[in-house]
Amino acid sequence: MTGICVPHADRPPKAALVGAGQLRARWRRAAAHSDTGAATAELVIAMPLLLLIIMMVIQAGVWMHATHVAQAAASRAATTAAAYESSAGVGRRTGRDTLSAIGSGVLKNPSVSVTRTATEVRVEIRGHAGTVVPGMAWDVRAVVVRPVERWVTGGGIS
Repeated sequence: MTGICVPHADRPPKAALVGAGQLRARWRRAAAHSDTGAATAELVIAMPLLLLIIMMVIQAGVWMHATHVAQAAASRAATTAAAYESSAGVGRRTGRDTLSAIGSGVLKNPSVSVTRTATEVRVEIRGHAGTVVPGMAWDVRAVVVRPVERWVTGGGIS
């Protein structure tokens, strides 16, 4: 039999063959489980973002509720201040009472401003919505303008 005999020096050492086989086996295992640990990495990245989005939605809901509370208090204060023979002080007191009754938890630092002229009443309520997301302060403002109830003589409707 004649064949080509490879001299011992041209063959790779046996340790290199074993190392190459181990490397191939490692690559096969890695290919079989290529996404091992990916769920943990995705969770670490996605969960804080998801929680922030949820907290922002809740913050928006708190802001809308505070706006509705301010609007209700402004409307009630304007109605009281615009009544026949009423005053701006009565309207301001009614606005503060309404805010303390329905908005003490959601509307922070409210201020009630009532201006009454001979023909109209203007009520403005300002404050801040309760904070869910730290570092966020959303302003709340409600303005109601109503005509003053008054007795007008002469001229009637024709």
